[in-house]
Amino acid sequence: MGSRLQLRDAVAIGGNALPKDDPPDVTRFKSAVAKRVQAHRARARMGLRCLTVRVSDRTVRHLISTGYLSRESSGATPAVATALEAWIYDNLT
Repeated sequence: MGSRLQLRDAVAIGGNALPKDDPPDVTRFKSAVAKRVQAHRARARMGLRCLTVRVSDRTVRHLISTGYLSRESSGATPAVATALEAWIYDNLT
């Protein structure tokens, strides 16, 4: 049976979902383009898409007031992205 890649089997690196381990015959030193392609394909296998989203200060305040984001980390882009992803998951699935 083919193994199906799931989100828990991936590691988030710089916003890209990459498989935890490369096959042994694949070189560990990949070009940036090869890494982006691999990340794109891994996301596609999991049924995910990578999007750029503009988030207003009002949205950030909403994430803070609903407990998805701490006030201290509201200036950090990765923290806002994670909080927004959690909010989307909780409210739209």
